[in-house]
Amino acid sequence: MVWSFFSRALAHRSALVRLTTAAVVGLVVFTAAWTIAYAILPEGATRFTLGLLPALDARANGANVATTLFVWNVGFGFGVIGLASLYSVGPISLAYLAPWTWLVRFGVALGTNSFALFVPGARVPPLDLRVIFSHAGIPELIAYIVLATVLANASLWRQRRISDRHLVRIRRLRDIRLTRLELSLVCVAFALLAGAALIETSQIASLQSL
Repeated sequence: MVWSFFSRALAHRSALVRLTTAAVVGLVVFTAAWTIAYAILPEGATRFTLGLLPALDARANGANVATTLFVWNVGFGFGVIGLASLYSVGPISLAYLAPWTWLVRFGVALGTNSFALFVPGARVPPLDLRVIFSHAGIPELIAYIVLATVLANASLWRQRRISDRHLVRIRRLRDIRLTRLELSLVCVAFALLAGAALIETSQIASLQSL
């Protein structure tokens, strides 16, 4: 019953219904990952998987670092979501899987202090509001959920179930039409990524000056 409700909501005609549902699922998995990681994993447990140190000095080249982060997040993050959105399993677009997976990863990183740039001993307890309202990862991940929501009903191929290897073509690329609301949400997603890049550049500069 619960799964049926969420599957219908994630494929709803209204982008706002899809966005609300995807955000609720994302919040649940993010909170669970953060809580479990903080409770049972050691500090730095996944640091080796969470990226390389920035090659640029954010203190001297802030604009270059912000641009690099924005271009990377658009190219990789939006690129993965865009590719995944071409496929769906039943009514559920695979576009949702990337931001939900990254929310789990981010929750683990917060709970274990596993970022590439970090302050030793600065683990963050679950749902610390200071982090939620200040960390660059939050608007970045919201942007990914927003884009996944927009593209959720734009699949070109569909599997009837996850065990079914037969793909059925359900539309062509030229048949995709976005509503004005969906186009507006795409702009919001880009704006959120730009803001996240500026915030992250500032935070990198602060950590590099320690």
